[in-house]
Amino acid sequence: MTTKIEPHKSSIGPDANIMVIIIYIGTAVISWIPFLKYVAWAFPLVIFFMEKDSKFVKYQSVQALVLGIIQTVISIFFSIIIWALTPKSYNTLEDIFRRNNMGSIMVVGVIGSLVSLAITALMVYVLVNAYNYKQVELPIIGSVAQKLSSKMDTIQKEKSNPTADTGSNNNSPDAGNNKQG
Repeated sequence: MTTKIEPHKSSIGPDANIMVIIIYIGTAVISWIPFLKYVAWAFPLVIFFMEKDSKFVKYQSVQALVLGIIQTVISIFFSIIIWALTPKSYNTLEDIFRRNNMGSIMVVGVIGSLVSLAITALMVYVLVNAYNYKQVELPIIGSVAQKLSSKMDTIQKEKSNPTADTGSNNNSPDAGNNKQG
């Protein structure tokens, strides 16, 4: 589902659509760097907590976070399969190729790379729409991102505004009813 968003600025500085582009490009680039790819999901999380106002940036941060976590789990899964197929005892390079696992290792590696490439292409698709202030809600991932974004936003607001908690430390009858008119 695609929703048109009104152009606005991010609280971090640039326009919200530029901030979303930075999120997706950063996540996509980091996810292709060896060893750093396992923590690429952290980049959108940092942006989420830096952003104060834009629901658009926050939602896209969480959607990029979910995509990054999925990509990391898939990468770990394929790495484990490749490790399991790799011969553990060999004397020469010729022994590796003689064990008939090399073809399987290459097939698994290609499949893993294609899956990562598909996720990156999905990020590029969302990024292109975000540039035009269109919020793309990906199937399954979008609804998870919406719920996570709401919960994380609530937690962030509670942490940044400790006077609006449940009133356990405040004995006044108006505790927790801080409505601004």
